[in-house]
Amino acid sequence: MNIAIIGYGAIGKHYIEQLKKFKNINKIYIIENNIIKNLDKKYSIIKFSDIKNKKIKIDYAIICTPSGSHFNHAKFFLEQKINTLIEKPFVLSVKDAKKLISIKKRNNIKCWVAFQNRYNLAITQAKKIIKSQKFGKPFFVDAALYWHRSKSYYSKSWRGKYKSDGGVLFNQSIHLLDIIVYFFGPISKFNAFAGFDRKKLEAEDLITINFVHNSKLISNLKATTRANRDYRMSLDILCRKGRFLIKDISLNKIFYFTKNHLKIDKNNSEFFKKGLGPKSGMGNGHLKILKEFLNKKVKKSSKNLDIEKNLYVIKLIHSIYNSIYSEKKFNVVKDKEFEYK
Repeated sequence: MNIAIIGYGAIGKHYIEQLKKFKNINKIYIIENNIIKNLDKKYSIIKFSDIKNKKIKIDYAIICTPSGSHFNHAKFFLEQKINTLIEKPFVLSVKDAKKLISIKKRNNIKCWVAFQNRYNLAITQAKKIIKSQKFGKPFFVDAALYWHRSKSYYSKSWRGKYKSDGGVLFNQSIHLLDIIVYFFGPISKFNAFAGFDRKKLEAEDLITINFVHNSKLISNLKATTRANRDYRMSLDILCRKGRFLIKDISLNKIFYFTKNHLKIDKNNSEFFKKGLGPKSGMGNGHLKILKEFLNKKVKKSSKNLDIEKNLYVIKLIHSIYNSIYSEKKFNVVKDKEFEYK
C-alpha cells in the first residue's frame, strides 16, 4: 500500500515513526510546503497535483497539517476516494464537518479522527469500570489541564486564532472534552467562562465549563495554557462507592482511591516520556489506530473514531464559544434570599 502524509511537523514525524513498524507499506509520500532538510531517501516529496493527475496512486492519507487546513486537505482526498485519517480536531467548522461526512458516506470510504487517547489502557479500563459500576454510579467528574504554551509557540501565524486553530479548548483540552463525552454522553446544559491574553493569542487561553449531562451527572472542565509550566492533565471520577483518577500527559495512568492511599493500577497504565514530539508523550494510541485504519477488512473504528460519530464534539465547542461571547446565559446577582421549598 502507498500512504501520503500531509504535513511534516511533529505529528507528521510521529506517524512516520509508527509506519516504520508496518511491513506491507510500499511507499510513504510526503506533502509539505516547507523545505525538508536531510529527508531519508526512501520518502518522496509530492504535490496534490501528482495524485489528482493519477501520476501516483495513494491508498491512505494522513492529515497532519494545522487544524484550519484539515477541511480542504481531507476534502481533496475524500473526493479522490482515498481513505483518510485526520488529526484532531478533524475540522474547526460545523458546516465543514457536515460536508466531509457527506462526501465520506457518498464515496463509501473510511474517514476517522485521531483521538488516540481512547486506545490507552487507562481509558479502556475506566470505560469498563463505568459500565460495570464497580465503584457505583458516577455522579461527579472533575477534569483539568494546566499547561504552558509560550509566546513563541503562538508566534506562528496560524496558532491561537479561531479560524485556523482555536484556543485551549479546541487545541489542547479537546482530548479531555472528548473523553468526557465518550464516557458520559451528551450534554443537556452548561455554562462557561473564558480568559484571554491578547498579547499572546486571539482565542482563549483559559476556560472553565460546568456540564450537566443527559444522565444528570455533573462534570466540569478547567483548562489553561497560561501556567508557567506543564502541571497536570487529569480526569477525576467520583462514584457512589468510590473514586478513581486518570492522569498524566496523555491520560495514560489510572489510580484507585483506597481507604489509606492512592494506588496505581500498573497493569492498566502506560508510561510515556514527558514533552511533545515524535518520541514523547504521544503514547501508543496512534499505532493502535493505524493497525485498524490500514486494515482493509476493518470498515468502522472499534473506538468510534468515524467522523460522523464525532460531529457532536465540534457542535459542543461551537456552542461553548457562542455562549462565552453572547453573555446572555449568565444569571446576575440579585438581592433576594434563597428560600428552600
